[in-house]
Amino acid sequence: MTATPRSRRLRTLAAALVTTAALSLTACQTGTADATGVVDSTQPPAPGTESAEKQSPATGTDSDTSGASSDSKDSGSSGNSVNSGSSGKEATQVADRKTAKKTTSCTAKGTKVTVTDAPRPINHLLIKATNTSDTTCHLYYAPYLRFDQAQSAVPFIEESKPQAVVTLEPGESGYAGVLTSTPDGSHPYDATSLTLYYAARSGQGSTGAPSHPALPFDSVRIDSSNAVTYWQTSAADALMW
Repeated sequence: MTATPRSRRLRTLAAALVTTAALSLTACQTGTADATGVVDSTQPPAPGTESAEKQSPATGTDSDTSGASSDSKDSGSSGNSVNSGSSGKEATQVADRKTAKKTTSCTAKGTKVTVTDAPRPINHLLIKATNTSDTTCHLYYAPYLRFDQAQSAVPFIEESKPQAVVTLEPGESGYAGVLTSTPDGSHPYDATSLTLYYAARSGQGSTGAPSHPALPFDSVRIDSSNAVTYWQTSAADALMW
């Protein structure tokens, strides 16, 4: 059959449409088209949403890494703070040890001793020892007392032993009560002098030079019931026995 001019035009138009569609599909898959619509298959495809999304996790990872780094720095700083605090505390403790107050046994050299007559109970003397030094001192046990030229020291009243050693800061005082005589005592005599020795920390003997406090009267009646308390922190405690 001989093709008519109309049928040839239709076939030509159809072929052109098919070619145009094929070119458009190729442009979407392999390249980009220029201003005239001609596709250059040598150019890479333009980046799309998928490519942008793939880069987003990387940015997130960088943020996480930065956060971890920050945490590490914070942790390190915290550790340094703790270490610094520990070092400071240790330095303070060392300084405290170096500047710790010196203490010693109370002796006649650093104390002033006075003896007064106690109005109550009767037949009692009150001994007061005041720390006149600039160093803290301890009054151990009880004072060793000798009236006149007695061969032995006055006995201690064991019931008066305190729970702790009496400690005197500079200017503070400790006390001891002395029972001089009782109606039941034997071998009475009138003593005119008193010698006081400070007990050693070990409890064996005395320490330092003796003190010679004046008696409140020209003489004091002493008999076999004569006894002295342990050192106390108050006069009231010293006169309870």
